[in-house]
Amino acid sequence: LSSDQLCGNEIVEVPTIQQKDVVIKTLLVEVCGMVYSWTGCGEEHVLDLSFPICNTPIPKSSNGPYFPSTSFSIAGDILGGAIKNIHQLLKMPYGCGEQNMALFAPNIYILNYLNKTGQLTEEIKSKAIGYLVAGYQRQLNYKHNDGSYSTFGERGSMIGNTWLTAFVLKSFTQAAAFIFLDQKHIIDAQIFLTLRQLEDGSFQKIGSLLNNALKGGVDDRISLTAYITIALLEMPLPLTHVLVRNALHFLETEAQAEEIHVYTRALMAYAFTLAGNEEKRQEMLDALQKLAVKEDGSIHWERPEKQKKTLDLPYYHPQAPSAEVEMTSYVLLAYVAKELSPSQEELIIATAIVRCLPTDSQGMLGRYSNSTPCTNLDTVVALQALCQYRTITYSKDGVGAKVTLSSGDVSLAKFHVDSTNSLLLQCQDLPSVPGDYTAEVTGYTSVLLPFQTSLRYNIQPPQEESPFKLIVQTVPQNCTGPKAHQTFDIAFNISYTGQRVVSNMAIVQIKMLSGYIPVKSTVKLLEKHVFVQKTEIATTQVLLYLEEVSGAGERELG
Repeated sequence: LSSDQLCGNEIVEVPTIQQKDVVIKTLLVEVCGMVYSWTGCGEEHVLDLSFPICNTPIPKSSNGPYFPSTSFSIAGDILGGAIKNIHQLLKMPYGCGEQNMALFAPNIYILNYLNKTGQLTEEIKSKAIGYLVAGYQRQLNYKHNDGSYSTFGERGSMIGNTWLTAFVLKSFTQAAAFIFLDQKHIIDAQIFLTLRQLEDGSFQKIGSLLNNALKGGVDDRISLTAYITIALLEMPLPLTHVLVRNALHFLETEAQAEEIHVYTRALMAYAFTLAGNEEKRQEMLDALQKLAVKEDGSIHWERPEKQKKTLDLPYYHPQAPSAEVEMTSYVLLAYVAKELSPSQEELIIATAIVRCLPTDSQGMLGRYSNSTPCTNLDTVVALQALCQYRTITYSKDGVGAKVTLSSGDVSLAKFHVDSTNSLLLQCQDLPSVPGDYTAEVTGYTSVLLPFQTSLRYNIQPPQEESPFKLIVQTVPQNCTGPKAHQTFDIAFNISYTGQRVVSNMAIVQIKMLSGYIPVKSTVKLLEKHVFVQKTEIATTQVLLYLEEVSGAGERELG
């Protein structure tokens, strides 16, 4: 159309030849804040679902009007959601050694579970093996000449890490059942650990990790030795192997101590389970039962020094910290991984533990988790424990149920769950919030039948104490001119304010504003800083891997 009005600061011109090229691009629009999801576990025959919400409409992060989104989903297997979203199970960057392994290992557990229960399809097998091959090839980039592995391999001053090498060793050995691996990599890692075992049977802690939480509570000699012993037994190495024999002797000696951290007890309980030491296993489990938190038919474990932080909101439930999920998962493994079948009493306890664990990236099962995905070792161990639990409780005729979802007298959807579709995650959007809904189950089920009811919207995350100080500036600071609406620079200062002299390795995650994408050439310039190990660029964010951050002074990037 011809017009005398300006389009921005330009005059509208109509071409004489009616031909033109059109480029259409998707504009990313994201809402800041934390996505909240309420989840419910369905063991009862009738589940009443009520969604409280504040009076002010809260914008959601996808298309549609600015109101919360709600959905109901169900699967006949507690691992249905995890298997459907296997590629999204851990929503984390994988640009370093330990994160790559955290994406690698879950494929092994899912393949083993489906294979043992006769549910493995060619589609799932092909997808998981593809992830294993890619992860294996990536991991070799982080190998050292001495057979160890570290965050970034032999770049800079990095040395191999004892914990990560044990993680790689057991995972590569288990993955060999599905993909081809050069056995030299397994032998090299085992030799590295052999040379790091001390005279008393414990293992020497060497190297640092990008994420302290990724190695959970493995930070002292006892828990590190317990973790490595577990890795060796899961390979599996025989009890007569010198590495295993000496490590178990050390753990048996340390198990006599009166003061043992709950996380260390969980690790030792699982290690003694794998070793077949029933006496020491039972001692650890008895002590753990005294420390267990039991509520609403579920059981989990917490660090005694950890203080819970909550928001004063009627619709908010705190997420279980990573270490709590991880130690609870190790206790579950201690109950279900024994050579002989667990007793009925042990299965009852194991089922109560399962109610607390997340089963996919959205926390498919249990009130002990919210929508924030677990991104560390807790997800890996939780999935391993859940796969082991389902392997011993799986029954081909275990589910034959119908679920009716209704609101008042109006039926919204009907779901049928049986052995033929137990891995299928069935979903239904709910029409309104606030609202009251009912899910009624008829039929039979010999296992937990997981519902998930999700209420999603964005709220600002609570203010928490942080060991880092971050100052961010934009150039220009105000978008006054037309150029500022097209491009701007970001500069930030980061310093460490924690209790140590320097931090461990850290990731700086820079999310793009709606409508903007990062300029790749400027991001690559950041790698010239001596403490920036690596950069990653995606459409929605930039990731900077920092070797360490000190408290002596601020480090400026931009």
